[in-house]
Amino acid sequence: AMHVHHSHRSGAMMGGGAMMGGSSRVGMIGGGMGAMGYQSAVAYSAAPSCEESCLVAACGGDDGGPGMMTYVGSGGSYTTETTYKYVGNGAGEFAYVAPKQTNITCIAIGLGVALLVIILVVIIGGTPVTTTTPKPEGPPQDCLLWGDPHIDTFDHGFPNFYGEGEYWIVKSPMVSIQGRYLATPFTNGLSATHQIAVGGEFLSGHTIVVGPMENGQIAFDGQVIMQAFPSTFVQGDIMLSYNGEGKLVDNAQGHLMKHIVHMDLPLGVHLQVMRWANHLNVRITMTPRAGGQDGTCGNFNGSPSDDTTQAITARGFAQRVPPDELLFHMQAQVGPGGKTLTIADCPPKKRQHGMDVCKGDQPAASGKLLESCIFDVCFAGDQYAGEDGLAESEAKS
Repeated sequence: AMHVHHSHRSGAMMGGGAMMGGSSRVGMIGGGMGAMGYQSAVAYSAAPSCEESCLVAACGGDDGGPGMMTYVGSGGSYTTETTYKYVGNGAGEFAYVAPKQTNITCIAIGLGVALLVIILVVIIGGTPVTTTTPKPEGPPQDCLLWGDPHIDTFDHGFPNFYGEGEYWIVKSPMVSIQGRYLATPFTNGLSATHQIAVGGEFLSGHTIVVGPMENGQIAFDGQVIMQAFPSTFVQGDIMLSYNGEGKLVDNAQGHLMKHIVHMDLPLGVHLQVMRWANHLNVRITMTPRAGGQDGTCGNFNGSPSDDTTQAITARGFAQRVPPDELLFHMQAQVGPGGKTLTIADCPPKKRQHGMDVCKGDQPAASGKLLESCIFDVCFAGDQYAGEDGLAESEAKS
Protein backbone atom coordinates (compact mmCIF):
# COMPACT_ATOMS: atom_id res chain seq x y z
CA ALA A 1 0.00 0.00 0.00
CA MET A 2 1.14 3.48 -0.67
CA HIS A 3 0.13 7.02 0.27
CA VAL A 4 1.09 9.81 -2.08
CA HIS A 5 0.73 13.39 -0.86
CA HIS A 6 -0.49 15.50 -3.71
CA SER A 7 -1.96 18.91 -4.47
CA HIS A 8 -4.88 19.11 -6.91
CA ARG A 9 -3.61 16.27 -9.12
CA SER A 10 -4.86 12.83 -10.14
CA GLY A 11 -3.03 9.58 -10.55
CA ALA A 12 -3.68 6.23 -12.18
CA MET A 13 -2.30 2.77 -11.78
CA MET A 14 -2.45 -0.18 -14.09
CA GLY A 15 -2.90 -3.71 -12.92
CA GLY A 16 -4.88 -5.34 -10.20
CA GLY A 17 -4.65 -2.35 -7.94
CA ALA A 18 -6.07 1.16 -8.03
CA MET A 19 -4.79 4.56 -7.14
CA MET A 20 -6.87 7.47 -5.91
CA GLY A 21 -5.77 11.06 -6.11
CA GLY A 22 -7.29 13.83 -3.97
CA SER A 23 -7.05 17.43 -3.03
CA SER A 24 -4.79 16.74 -0.14
CA ARG A 25 -3.39 13.26 -0.47
CA VAL A 26 -3.60 10.12 -2.61
CA GLY A 27 -3.75 6.58 -1.25
CA MET A 28 -2.81 3.71 -3.53
CA ILE A 29 -3.06 0.02 -2.87
CA GLY A 30 -2.85 -3.03 -5.14
CA GLY A 31 -1.50 -6.51 -5.65
CA GLY A 32 0.66 -5.70 -8.65
CA MET A 33 1.90 -2.65 -10.46
CA GLY A 34 2.27 -2.05 -14.14
CA ALA A 35 3.62 0.87 -16.02
CA MET A 36 3.00 4.32 -14.61
CA GLY A 37 3.12 7.39 -16.77
CA TYR A 38 3.88 10.95 -15.89
CA GLN A 39 3.85 14.11 -17.83
CA SER A 40 7.61 13.98 -17.85
CA ALA A 41 7.29 10.83 -20.06
CA VAL A 42 9.07 8.75 -17.50
CA ALA A 43 7.69 5.19 -17.32
CA TYR A 44 8.44 2.21 -15.20
CA SER A 45 7.95 -1.31 -16.51
CA ALA A 46 8.64 -2.97 -13.26
CA ALA A 47 6.91 -2.61 -9.96
CA PRO A 48 9.05 -0.16 -8.05
CA SER A 49 8.77 0.28 -4.35
CA CYS A 50 6.95 3.23 -2.95
CA GLU A 51 10.13 4.81 -1.76
CA GLU A 52 11.93 4.38 -5.11
CA SER A 53 9.43 5.65 -7.59
CA CYS A 54 5.88 6.61 -6.73
CA LEU A 55 6.63 8.68 -3.70
CA VAL A 56 9.44 10.52 -5.48
CA ALA A 57 7.67 11.18 -8.74
CA ALA A 58 4.20 11.81 -7.49
CA CYS A 59 5.12 13.97 -4.55
CA GLY A 60 7.57 16.11 -6.44
CA GLY A 61 10.71 14.90 -4.62
CA ASP A 62 14.32 15.18 -5.66
CA ASP A 63 13.75 13.83 -9.20
CA GLY A 64 12.33 17.12 -10.36
CA GLY A 65 9.37 19.62 -10.17
CA PRO A 66 5.85 19.14 -8.86
CA GLY A 67 4.51 15.63 -9.12
CA MET A 68 1.77 15.04 -11.70
CA MET A 69 0.05 11.78 -12.64
CA THR A 70 -1.79 10.92 -15.84
CA TYR A 71 -4.19 8.04 -16.59
CA VAL A 72 -2.34 5.62 -19.00
CA GLY A 73 -4.64 2.73 -19.67
CA SER A 74 -7.53 0.54 -18.65
CA GLY A 75 -7.66 -1.43 -15.52
CA GLY A 76 -7.41 1.47 -13.13
CA SER A 77 -9.44 4.45 -12.05
CA TYR A 78 -9.04 7.74 -10.31
CA THR A 79 -11.19 10.02 -8.24
CA THR A 80 -10.86 13.00 -5.95
CA GLU A 81 -11.46 12.51 -2.22
CA THR A 82 -10.78 14.29 1.01
CA THR A 83 -9.34 11.54 3.18
CA TYR A 84 -8.79 7.80 3.13
CA LYS A 85 -8.59 4.88 5.42
CA TYR A 86 -5.71 2.47 5.19
CA VAL A 87 -7.02 -1.13 4.94
CA GLY A 88 -4.06 -3.42 4.53
CA ASN A 89 -0.71 -4.16 2.87
CA GLY A 90 -0.27 -5.05 -0.76
CA ALA A 91 -3.76 -5.88 -1.97
CA GLY A 92 -7.19 -4.92 -0.80
CA GLU A 93 -9.47 -1.96 -1.27
CA PHE A 94 -9.79 1.52 0.01
CA ALA A 95 -12.69 3.09 1.80
CA TYR A 96 -13.61 6.74 2.18
CA VAL A 97 -14.20 7.83 5.72
CA ALA A 98 -16.29 10.99 5.94
CA PRO A 99 -15.19 13.35 8.69
CA LYS A 100 -17.68 13.50 11.55
CA GLN A 101 -19.04 16.94 12.25
CA THR A 102 -20.89 18.19 15.30
CA ASN A 103 -22.82 21.40 14.75
CA ILE A 104 -21.93 23.05 18.04
CA THR A 105 -23.37 26.39 16.88
CA CYS A 106 -26.87 24.94 16.28
CA ILE A 107 -26.85 23.14 19.63
CA ALA A 108 -25.78 26.31 21.43
CA ILE A 109 -28.50 28.37 19.71
CA GLY A 110 -31.14 25.77 20.57
CA LEU A 111 -30.13 25.70 24.22
CA GLY A 112 -30.08 29.48 24.33
CA VAL A 113 -33.60 29.76 22.88
CA ALA A 114 -34.94 27.18 25.34
CA LEU A 115 -33.36 29.03 28.26
CA LEU A 116 -34.81 32.34 27.03
CA VAL A 117 -38.32 30.85 26.82
CA ILE A 118 -38.06 29.54 30.39
CA ILE A 119 -36.89 32.94 31.66
CA LEU A 120 -39.76 34.75 29.87
CA VAL A 121 -42.33 32.34 31.30
CA VAL A 122 -41.02 32.94 34.81
CA ILE A 123 -40.87 36.72 34.38
CA ILE A 124 -44.26 37.16 32.68
CA GLY A 125 -46.23 34.46 34.41
CA GLY A 126 -44.47 34.55 37.74
CA THR A 127 -44.76 31.75 40.18
CA PRO A 128 -48.12 29.98 39.66
CA VAL A 129 -50.57 30.98 42.37
CA THR A 130 -53.38 28.64 43.23
CA THR A 131 -56.48 30.36 44.54
CA THR A 132 -59.11 28.11 46.03
CA THR A 133 -62.63 29.41 45.53
CA PRO A 134 -64.80 28.62 48.56
CA LYS A 135 -67.44 26.03 47.68
CA PRO A 136 -71.09 27.12 47.55
CA GLU A 137 -73.13 25.95 50.51
CA GLY A 138 -76.64 26.67 49.31
CA PRO A 139 -78.75 28.32 46.60
CA PRO A 140 -78.44 32.04 45.82
CA GLN A 141 -80.58 34.49 47.78
CA ASP A 142 -81.25 38.23 47.76
CA CYS A 143 -80.54 41.00 50.25
CA LEU A 144 -82.38 44.30 49.73
CA LEU A 145 -81.56 47.73 51.14
CA TRP A 146 -83.93 50.68 50.83
CA GLY A 147 -85.20 53.70 52.72
CA ASP A 148 -83.45 55.04 55.78
CA PRO A 149 -82.21 52.30 55.63
CA HIS A 150 -84.38 49.19 55.85
CA ILE A 151 -82.80 45.82 55.16
CA ASP A 152 -84.21 42.45 54.13
CA THR A 153 -81.27 40.11 54.79
CA PHE A 154 -80.33 36.98 52.83
CA ASP A 155 -82.11 34.94 55.51
CA HIS A 156 -85.05 37.44 55.55
CA GLY A 157 -84.40 39.14 58.81
CA PHE A 158 -85.36 42.86 59.03
CA PRO A 159 -82.75 44.90 60.92
CA ASN A 160 -82.69 48.71 60.83
CA PHE A 161 -79.65 50.95 61.25
CA TYR A 162 -79.73 54.71 61.65
CA GLY A 163 -76.13 55.84 61.98
CA GLU A 164 -74.28 57.82 59.34
CA GLY A 165 -70.99 56.62 57.89
CA GLU A 166 -69.58 53.54 56.17
CA TYR A 167 -70.68 50.05 57.23
CA TRP A 168 -70.11 46.49 56.14
CA ILE A 169 -72.97 45.10 54.06
CA VAL A 170 -71.16 41.89 53.07
CA LYS A 171 -67.81 40.85 54.50
CA SER A 172 -66.41 37.48 53.39
CA PRO A 173 -63.00 36.06 52.40
CA MET A 174 -63.71 36.77 48.71
CA VAL A 175 -66.49 39.38 48.50
CA SER A 176 -66.47 42.85 50.09
CA ILE A 177 -69.49 45.19 49.88
CA GLN A 178 -69.78 48.39 51.92
CA GLY A 179 -72.49 51.00 52.19
CA ARG A 180 -72.26 54.68 53.06
CA TYR A 181 -75.32 55.97 54.93
CA LEU A 182 -75.96 59.72 55.11
CA ALA A 183 -78.86 61.91 56.15
CA THR A 184 -80.76 63.53 53.26
CA PRO A 185 -82.97 66.60 53.00
CA PHE A 186 -85.95 64.29 52.44
CA THR A 187 -85.48 62.13 55.55
CA ASN A 188 -85.51 64.80 58.26
CA GLY A 189 -82.06 63.84 59.49
CA LEU A 190 -82.51 60.08 59.11
CA SER A 191 -79.76 58.18 57.30
CA ALA A 192 -80.30 56.62 53.86
CA THR A 193 -78.04 54.59 51.60
CA HIS A 194 -75.98 57.21 49.80
CA GLN A 195 -73.27 55.09 48.13
CA ILE A 196 -72.34 51.46 47.73
CA ALA A 197 -68.83 50.08 47.07
CA VAL A 198 -67.95 46.59 45.80
CA GLY A 199 -64.48 45.07 45.94
CA GLY A 200 -62.48 42.19 47.34
CA GLU A 201 -60.42 39.31 45.99
CA PHE A 202 -63.15 38.14 43.63
CA LEU A 203 -62.71 41.40 41.65
CA SER A 204 -58.90 41.00 41.54
CA GLY A 205 -58.37 44.26 43.42
CA HIS A 206 -60.83 46.37 41.39
CA THR A 207 -63.44 48.55 43.09
CA ILE A 208 -66.86 49.72 41.86
CA VAL A 209 -68.64 52.64 43.53
CA VAL A 210 -72.17 53.88 42.75
CA GLY A 211 -73.75 57.06 44.12
CA PRO A 212 -77.09 58.89 43.67
CA MET A 213 -78.12 61.02 40.69
CA GLU A 214 -77.62 64.52 42.09
CA ASN A 215 -74.40 64.22 44.04
CA GLY A 216 -72.91 60.86 43.10
CA GLN A 217 -71.29 59.04 40.19
CA ILE A 218 -70.55 55.56 38.87
CA ALA A 219 -66.82 54.85 39.18
CA PHE A 220 -64.44 51.96 38.43
CA ASP A 221 -61.12 52.13 40.26
CA GLY A 222 -61.77 55.82 40.89
CA GLN A 223 -62.46 56.66 37.23
CA VAL A 224 -65.95 57.85 36.27
CA ILE A 225 -67.71 55.48 33.84
CA MET A 226 -71.11 55.08 32.14
CA GLN A 227 -71.99 58.77 32.09
CA ALA A 228 -74.37 58.18 29.19
CA PHE A 229 -77.77 56.57 29.68
CA PRO A 230 -78.10 53.77 28.73
CA SER A 231 -74.54 52.47 28.57
CA THR A 232 -72.34 49.45 29.34
CA PHE A 233 -68.87 48.77 30.71
CA VAL A 234 -66.80 45.56 30.50
CA GLN A 235 -63.48 44.80 32.19
CA GLY A 236 -62.52 41.12 31.90
CA ASP A 237 -65.25 39.12 33.60
CA ILE A 238 -66.75 42.25 35.19
CA MET A 239 -69.81 43.39 33.22
CA LEU A 240 -71.79 46.51 34.09
CA SER A 241 -74.84 48.02 32.40
CA TYR A 242 -76.86 51.14 33.11
CA ASN A 243 -80.49 51.29 32.01
CA GLY A 244 -84.10 51.43 33.22
CA GLU A 245 -84.74 47.69 33.35
CA GLY A 246 -84.74 45.37 36.34
CA LYS A 247 -86.73 43.27 38.79
CA LEU A 248 -86.93 46.14 41.26
CA VAL A 249 -89.30 48.00 38.94
CA ASP A 250 -92.92 47.75 40.08
CA ASN A 251 -95.98 48.81 38.08
CA ALA A 252 -97.23 50.93 40.98
CA GLN A 253 -94.25 53.27 40.47
CA GLY A 254 -94.40 53.22 36.68
CA HIS A 255 -94.57 57.03 36.57
CA LEU A 256 -91.10 57.34 38.12
CA MET A 257 -87.96 57.47 35.99
CA LYS A 258 -85.65 54.55 36.78
CA HIS A 259 -81.87 54.55 36.54
CA ILE A 260 -80.53 51.13 37.45
CA VAL A 261 -76.91 49.94 37.49
CA HIS A 262 -76.61 46.18 36.90
CA MET A 263 -73.43 44.41 37.99
CA ASP A 264 -72.73 40.89 36.71
CA LEU A 265 -69.65 39.83 38.65
CA PRO A 266 -67.53 36.70 39.26
CA LEU A 267 -68.75 33.94 41.63
CA GLY A 268 -72.32 34.56 40.45
CA VAL A 269 -72.59 37.82 42.42
CA HIS A 270 -75.17 40.20 40.95
CA LEU A 271 -76.16 43.69 42.09
CA GLN A 272 -78.93 46.03 41.00
CA VAL A 273 -78.53 49.58 42.24
CA MET A 274 -81.49 51.94 41.81
CA ARG A 275 -80.23 55.52 41.65
CA TRP A 276 -82.55 58.20 43.02
CA ALA A 277 -81.86 61.91 43.48
CA ASN A 278 -80.28 61.63 46.94
CA HIS A 279 -80.21 57.95 47.88
CA LEU A 280 -79.97 54.39 46.54
CA ASN A 281 -81.95 51.18 46.71
CA VAL A 282 -79.81 48.05 46.39
CA ARG A 283 -80.50 44.42 45.60
CA ILE A 284 -77.63 41.93 46.12
CA THR A 285 -77.87 38.36 44.81
CA MET A 286 -75.19 35.83 45.79
CA THR A 287 -74.54 32.31 47.01
CA PRO A 288 -73.40 31.39 50.53
CA ARG A 289 -69.89 29.92 50.45
CA ALA A 290 -67.52 28.06 52.74
CA GLY A 291 -65.76 30.46 55.08
CA GLY A 292 -68.97 32.31 55.89
CA GLN A 293 -69.86 35.99 55.73
CA ASP A 294 -71.49 38.69 57.81
CA GLY A 295 -72.52 42.32 57.76
CA THR A 296 -75.76 44.27 57.77
CA CYS A 297 -77.15 41.79 55.20
CA GLY A 298 -76.75 39.08 57.85
CA ASN A 299 -74.58 36.00 58.19
CA PHE A 300 -76.41 33.98 55.49
CA ASN A 301 -76.66 30.83 57.59
CA GLY A 302 -80.29 30.10 56.78
CA SER A 303 -81.69 31.45 60.05
CA PRO A 304 -83.38 34.88 60.30
CA SER A 305 -83.33 34.76 64.11
CA ASP A 306 -79.71 36.00 64.30
CA ASP A 307 -80.24 38.73 61.71
CA THR A 308 -81.99 41.14 64.07
CA THR A 309 -80.66 44.63 64.70
CA GLN A 310 -79.51 43.56 68.15
CA ALA A 311 -77.73 40.40 66.94
CA ILE A 312 -75.90 42.15 64.09
CA THR A 313 -74.93 44.99 66.44
CA ALA A 314 -73.54 42.47 68.94
CA ARG A 315 -71.32 40.99 66.19
CA GLY A 316 -69.76 44.42 65.66
CA PHE A 317 -71.35 45.38 62.33
CA ALA A 318 -73.17 48.44 63.66
CA GLN A 319 -69.71 50.06 63.94
CA ARG A 320 -68.18 52.11 61.15
CA VAL A 321 -65.63 50.45 58.87
CA PRO A 322 -62.06 51.27 60.04
CA PRO A 323 -60.12 53.53 57.63
CA ASP A 324 -57.66 50.76 56.71
CA GLU A 325 -60.52 48.53 55.52
CA LEU A 326 -62.41 51.12 53.50
CA LEU A 327 -63.33 50.51 49.86
CA PHE A 328 -64.15 54.22 49.63
CA HIS A 329 -61.28 56.71 49.31
CA MET A 330 -61.95 58.23 52.72
CA GLN A 331 -64.46 58.36 55.51
CA ALA A 332 -67.38 60.75 55.14
CA GLN A 333 -67.72 63.70 57.49
CA VAL A 334 -70.83 63.00 59.52
CA GLY A 335 -72.67 64.40 62.51
CA PRO A 336 -72.78 62.98 66.02
CA GLY A 337 -75.13 60.23 64.88
CA GLY A 338 -78.36 59.64 63.00
CA LYS A 339 -81.68 60.03 64.67
CA THR A 340 -83.29 56.96 66.16
CA LEU A 341 -87.02 57.05 65.50
CA THR A 342 -89.74 54.45 65.41
CA ILE A 343 -93.23 54.29 63.96
CA ALA A 344 -94.49 55.37 67.40
CA ASP A 345 -92.93 58.80 66.82
CA CYS A 346 -95.22 59.40 63.83
CA PRO A 347 -98.39 61.42 64.68
CA PRO A 348 -101.61 59.35 64.28
CA LYS A 349 -102.99 61.49 61.43
CA LYS A 350 -99.76 61.26 59.45
CA ARG A 351 -99.52 57.57 60.19
CA GLN A 352 -102.98 57.00 58.69
CA HIS A 353 -101.97 58.97 55.63
CA GLY A 354 -98.96 56.71 55.32
CA MET A 355 -101.19 53.65 55.57
CA ASP A 356 -103.37 54.92 52.73
CA VAL A 357 -100.40 55.74 50.47
CA CYS A 358 -98.66 52.44 51.08
CA LYS A 359 -101.73 50.26 50.63
CA GLY A 360 -102.61 52.16 47.48
CA ASP A 361 -99.20 51.42 45.97
CA GLN A 362 -98.77 47.93 47.41
CA PRO A 363 -102.08 46.34 48.35
CA ALA A 364 -100.41 43.11 49.48
CA ALA A 365 -97.96 44.83 51.83
CA SER A 366 -98.16 43.79 55.48
CA GLY A 367 -96.08 43.31 58.60
CA LYS A 368 -92.63 44.88 58.64
CA LEU A 369 -92.84 45.89 54.98
CA LEU A 370 -95.98 47.90 55.54
CA GLU A 371 -94.50 49.39 58.69
CA SER A 372 -91.34 50.48 56.87
CA CYS A 373 -93.39 52.08 54.11
CA ILE A 374 -95.51 54.03 56.63
CA PHE A 375 -92.32 55.05 58.40
CA ASP A 376 -90.92 56.47 55.16
CA VAL A 377 -94.12 58.43 54.46
CA CYS A 378 -94.14 59.85 57.99
CA PHE A 379 -90.56 61.05 58.06
CA ALA A 380 -89.53 61.44 54.41
CA GLY A 381 -92.68 62.11 52.40
CA ASP A 382 -94.79 60.44 49.76
CA GLN A 383 -92.27 60.56 46.90
CA TYR A 384 -89.48 59.06 48.98
CA ALA A 385 -91.80 56.27 50.09
CA GLY A 386 -92.90 55.72 46.49
CA GLU A 387 -89.30 55.37 45.35
CA ASP A 388 -88.56 52.87 48.07
CA GLY A 389 -91.71 50.95 47.22
CA LEU A 390 -89.77 49.58 44.24
CA ALA A 391 -87.60 47.69 46.68
CA GLU A 392 -90.30 46.88 49.19
CA SER A 393 -92.38 45.20 46.51
CA GLU A 394 -89.57 42.63 46.10
CA ALA A 395 -88.89 42.00 49.78
CA LYS A 396 -90.31 38.95 51.52
CA SER A 397 -92.46 39.69 54.56
